[in-house]
Amino acid sequence: MKNELILAVHSGHNASAALMRDGVIVTAALEERFCRKKNYVGYPFQAIDYCLKKAGVSGSDLSRVAYTTVAVGPSIFIKSKTSTQFSIRDYINYYGEGYYKRRMRGESILDYLQWLNTDPKFNEDEQYYDFSYLTDEVLLDPARDQVLLQNEQRRRLSVQLGIPAEKVEFIDHHTCHAYYAYFGSPFRGEDCIALTLDGDGDGRNQTVWKVSDDKFTLLAESSQNDLGRIYKMATLLLAMRPDEHEFKVMGLAPYAKASHVARAKKVLDGLCAVEGMRLVSKNRPADLYSYLEENWKDHRFDNIAGAVQTYTEEMACELVRSIARETGIRRFVIGGGIAMNIKMNKAISELEEVESLFVCGSSGDESLSIGGCYYLNSDAKRNRPLDNLYLGHDIADEIGTFDAASYKQRFDVRENVSPEQVAELIAAGDIVAVVRGKAEFGARALGNRSILANPSQRSTVQKINEAIKNRDFWMPFALSILEEHQAEYILNPKRLHSPFMAISLDVRPEMHKKIEAGTHPYDQTVRPQFVAAGEAPAYHRLISAFNQLTGIPALLNTSFNLHGEPIVDTIADAIRTFELSGLDHLLIEDRVLLSKRVAASAAGN
Repeated sequence: MKNELILAVHSGHNASAALMRDGVIVTAALEERFCRKKNYVGYPFQAIDYCLKKAGVSGSDLSRVAYTTVAVGPSIFIKSKTSTQFSIRDYINYYGEGYYKRRMRGESILDYLQWLNTDPKFNEDEQYYDFSYLTDEVLLDPARDQVLLQNEQRRRLSVQLGIPAEKVEFIDHHTCHAYYAYFGSPFRGEDCIALTLDGDGDGRNQTVWKVSDDKFTLLAESSQNDLGRIYKMATLLLAMRPDEHEFKVMGLAPYAKASHVARAKKVLDGLCAVEGMRLVSKNRPADLYSYLEENWKDHRFDNIAGAVQTYTEEMACELVRSIARETGIRRFVIGGGIAMNIKMNKAISELEEVESLFVCGSSGDESLSIGGCYYLNSDAKRNRPLDNLYLGHDIADEIGTFDAASYKQRFDVRENVSPEQVAELIAAGDIVAVVRGKAEFGARALGNRSILANPSQRSTVQKINEAIKNRDFWMPFALSILEEHQAEYILNPKRLHSPFMAISLDVRPEMHKKIEAGTHPYDQTVRPQFVAAGEAPAYHRLISAFNQLTGIPALLNTSFNLHGEPIVDTIADAIRTFELSGLDHLLIEDRVLLSKRVAASAAGN
């Protein structure tokens, strides 16, 4: 079918929308970037609107339209947006006497659901869905609730698009994860295994698919994979936000001593098991949270982090070994929220049974919308891999009206800036934020909405942490490195492709000093972005200019945002963040450089 247009919508945690034309993802966006509410939960109205406007199409032009989870409810957790509105105390109460323990005892939890339904703090965000159907009776009737929620989802999307409600489809959560993991990757031709791992989605949290000639065959599935739940609960027990700060636990894990980790891990050993190609529960207590809370009371925070990370790696590796043995296939792609764990991906990649591994960028629920487009395409052979993730808001659409001169009273303003000039500032130790081109889709900044610094200067880590990002001291930064030079700095014996910072790799010891600020400060691993000239030409030119100046073909790269806020999207977002932070310079579309006068004077401008 020529000119086939497909829109897929994810309306849960990290809501998003994606638009495909003839097998190519032309635009994809997260709702959080527009509403400025990190990890936004609910209907992605503005993301849908942007996708259509950017492509110049209307709802009537769409061939297929779908939500990327069949049963996203219960409605109350979408309406109340608990994953963003809950405090740490609220989460503890949820797993404790407020909700979970009472439900396990068979007691009524109606008052708790009523609290979520009516309390002002759960109703402060704009609601695109009409939840007036949420009566007390519906709150206590999950089957009825799901029917009504689907009806409302159809109505809301059909109204925005101006299409009949019956045109709106619902497709399976894990199928979308698997299709994103495979079709977003460069793998084609040879047989491949698509493995999905997450906390929950449409009643499953693990699937295994054989992909042959771009066709998927489901080999195994499980609803008993507790890796995501255990990690989420460990995050909460460490007083960090579940569904958001798991990456902090992963970053903390390497600091723990192996002997202490082993003792803390005994609490987890035996909870899960691998049976064939499935992760299943084994000796799992009914109240997993209370079990972990009680048994980890005598263990320190870093040892708990090390234990949950080690356990996740061990169980995932055992599963992959078993899949490889049973299928004889050694090429893997991984999707789902657990695939965001770059240390686990590293451990899997190092297995003898794994010949090659690819993990797409931002493989959590936000990318379900892209996977949905791949699934809905009538001809899978036309599905094109994602060469890059520059799919979001385009600065080119607003740069024409940007008046640099109006900022001369507040900043030093330089126009027609060359990559060499920017590279000089970074080499001198200044920190430069960049906003240009299309925003990166997902959780990682890949040079278009990034904060950049000299990776050889360890002092920049403290400056970024304290003056800009307010990050935890133990957390590493990432590294963007020219693809043609990555082998000189990174140990990558299987020649894995890493364009999206989705996997951790070891650094060559003799090169560590040159890029130490972009590595993990304890285990000296790196979360690299291989920057190719054809995929990110402007960013490649800047790193090349820095390389010419310093002999280092890489930059420290972290996302351009303040702590707790989404990555910047527009020029206005960028300037606001620049003003509220300790950044030295802001580069806008490779044309305009705004510099704070004290920093600019120190740099000799």
